[in-house]
Amino acid sequence: MWLSGALVVGSLLTVVVGDALVSEGQVRLATTQGQLAAAVVTQKAYQVEVAEKAAPPVVVAEAKRQGLVATPYVVDLPPVPLDVPLPVPQTAPLPGQDPPATTSSAAGAGQ
Repeated sequence: MWLSGALVVGSLLTVVVGDALVSEGQVRLATTQGQLAAAVVTQKAYQVEVAEKAAPPVVVAEAKRQGLVATPYVVDLPPVPLDVPLPVPQTAPLPGQDPPATTSSAAGAGQ
């Protein structure tokens, strides 16, 4: 008889502990959701701030304030075909680096 009473008390105690754990988890979840909501508001405010600073009129005004002058004309570049490979660019050697070796055909072409 006392065994069944202990089993009932143990079961009730387990339910109470489980309920306390669930309640604690819900409190942590609510706290985390509040922090997340605050972080989202902060992120949106930063996005608006960046968008305001990156707006073309603001950029132009800042450039003029720093002494930059707009060009009086615009030159459109010709279209470049994307299916034609470009030649390897000729680069200058870094300081302290040997110049690239020239081939005999390249050296003779300049004469």
